Amino acid sequence: MISLDTVGGFNYHNSQKKYLHIVLDHATRYAWTCPSKSVTSETYTNCLKQIFSIQCPKQLLSDRNAAFTSSKFKKFLKHHNIRPLLTSANRPQCNGKNERVNQTLVAKLRCKVNSTTKTPWTKLLEQVTYEYNNSPHDVTGFPPAYLMFGTLPYDSPLPNQVKLNYPPIQQARQIAVNRTIKNHKINKQRYDKHYVDAKFKVEDLVLYQNFSYPNSSKLQSPYNGPFKVVRKLSNVTYEIDKPNQYTGKLTDIVHSTRLKPFHSKSNFQLC
Repeated sequence: MISLDTVGGFNYHNSQKKYLHIVLDHATRYAWTCPSKSVTSETYTNCLKQIFSIQCPKQLLSDRNAAFTSSKFKKFLKHHNIRPLLTSANRPQCNGKNERVNQTLVAKLRCKVNSTTKTPWTKLLEQVTYEYNNSPHDVTGFPPAYLMFGTLPYDSPLPNQVKLNYPPIQQARQIAVNRTIKNHKINKQRYDKHYVDAKFKVEDLVLYQNFSYPNSSKLQSPYNGPFKVVRKLSNVTYEIDKPNQYTGKLTDIVHSTRLKPFHSKSNFQLC
């Protein structure tokens, strides 16, 4: 499975390319980066075509951006026999692996941009992506490039002695899987320790937590609604009658952590 996410706001050195599309292979943590001027379905398909010439995944995870739900993009995925998976609205944790890689790449890119005033950020991005893919990952212990291709380039940033110590590729991939599973269990235990399950029924009225955008007003209400629960899709995912600004549909798929019960004022009595 691969996932696709976009980071915006790259206006370094008056570049016309404002967006960075990041595609991540979940098994190896290998990342592809595509700087772009837009976030259209055509932009995403052009980016993915280059990747599909190397490998074609079975599933693609993305958010509910209109470009990903368009008929053109769905047709493109169907042509390559790829099943689309959509995250809950405004729930970046659903694509956690991609989010963490986003933070890593953007932080490294910012350091390089701040240290030079002449090199285009798109050129620096190539260096950052190369260094990320050829350095050991915190979870798997192996460079993503090694897990993806079974080898490392001659000019890899790793010392030769380290390269020689890596096990055969199939063994390395299995070790990476085991370490990923172990890391997931640890993270789940931490999450479950603080998570309070919120169960809603169909027809329940709920309030929806607004997504906090960087430029949103500090006085904006943290919740809006009430909205009615239309369907329960899983233990943590619900469909509510809140219009989706990306798809144009009259309902939206949301995660339970962004919902809380609505209590009408008429239910309260003064003593």
